[in-house]
Formats: sequence, C-alpha cells, structure tokens
Amino acid sequence: MPLPAPLTSASHPLARQLRALGRGVRERREEGLFLVEGPRGLEEALDAGAPLAWALFAAGRTGRPPLDGLIARCLSAGVPVQPVQDALLERLAPAEHGPGAAAACALPAMADAPGPLLAARRLVVVAWEIQNPGSVGALVRSAAAFGAAGLVAAGGADPWGPKAVRASAGAIHRLPCARTEHGAALLEPLAAAGRRLVAAVARGGAAPAAVDWSGPVTLLLGSEVAGLPPELEARAQRVTIPTTGTVESLSVPIAGSILLHAAFAAPDQ
Repeated sequence: MPLPAPLTSASHPLARQLRALGRGVRERREEGLFLVEGPRGLEEALDAGAPLAWALFAAGRTGRPPLDGLIARCLSAGVPVQPVQDALLERLAPAEHGPGAAAACALPAMADAPGPLLAARRLVVVAWEIQNPGSVGALVRSAAAFGAAGLVAAGGADPWGPKAVRASAGAIHRLPCARTEHGAALLEPLAAAGRRLVAAVARGGAAPAAVDWSGPVTLLLGSEVAGLPPELEARAQRVTIPTTGTVESLSVPIAGSILLHAAFAAPDQ
C-alpha cells in the first residue's frame, strides 16, 4: 500500500498532537493518548496489542529495516501510518535523539481511577510522590516482571509520560496502572480499602523474608528525598532491605525491585 506524502509542517494536526503528548499530564488526559517512541517502543506496543491511534515514521528511513517491518505491522493492524520529514520528527519528538518512529496509544480507562487496583487480591505497588519519571517507569517494569497486580502513582511523575514509558520497556502496556494528581488524594482510599500496608524504609524495618506478602498487600515506596507521610508509615508494617551500610540508602527502583522479587519468591505465593 502506498504511503501518504511526508508531513513537512509543524502546524499539521498530527504534528501538534505529537508535541502535546510529550508536553505534560494535562495534554495527555485531554487527548486520551500517550506517546510511544522509537522502533523498539513501537514494537513493544504492537507485541502487547496496545490500541494505537496513529504511527509516524521518519520518511527517509521508511524503506529499510526496522521501519519497513513496523510499517507493515501497523498497516496490518489497521493503524494509520504517516511519514514525516526526518528533521521535523526529530524536532517534535521528546526523545533526545531522533526516534525514527512515534505512535499515539490510548490511555487506559482507569488511568486516573486507582479504586479497581486497590480492590485487587494481590500485591499492588504505590509509588508515593516519586518525581523522577525514569524511576516510575522502572518500577512499572519490575512490578510487571514480578507479578504485581498493578501500580498506583500517588502524585509525582506520570507513568504515561515519555521518559516513564521508555523506562518501562513495554511493561506500561501490560501492567494495570493508575495515578492520582497528589499523594494526599490516596490517603482516604487506602484507609478504606482494608489492605495490609508494607512500607519500605531505609532502616529499622523487618527483613523482607519476615513479611507476609500473601493476599491484598500494598507495597508503599516513597521518594528518596521526602519518603512516606508519617501518618501512612505509622499504619504500615515497615520493611528494610539488609545492606552493608556503606551507602545511606538504595535508589527507589532498585529497592522496589528487590522487595517485589522477595514478594514473588515468598513461599506463600
């Protein structure tokens, strides 16, 4: 099937939408879409059967691998394909280096509704006011790898922001996620959900092997700077990863991954 002529104008509706999706949470919610970048990111979305609204490709690279194969897959799946002048796509996309491809994927219906996840009968991760999008994306990846029911971002970075999506390595399409605008908005729903809370703390908590990870557990991970709210931590069982003590603490993605693995490998799972 012949492809359309390449886009050359930043004022085209698709170009404007691409720029908006990389800009912020409000724009992504207004459009009901989020951005997937690069050949690998698009391949991950297609492999997961993610609902794609459109796919843009660097016009100068459409006739050779890997873009030619991705274009064929998009057309076979009924995804509208549009070539874009290479320099324009590089200028519009959030990635630091020209991605070669970018696609818009539909946001899940529960993107801003954590209630269904808090009713899950398995472990759910709550990322509390974690501002680094790469950290949030890495947690999404680990939560998917170790069988969590989902992840709730309580404030902080948007799991569907470009950097978080890239860091998730495709897991954003497979793991149920939700977000609240501010962490405080989750305090009451967490209390009402009746879930067992396990709070990761740098020191003074139980060893991961001593925690009962079975059933509806919420693993609370706070930011490296502010941690968790005292009133939330006070209601939770505290857990600490044993270390040599030569460093003050582990990064949030590493600590979260270790604890998720401990829960996954627990005998009662």
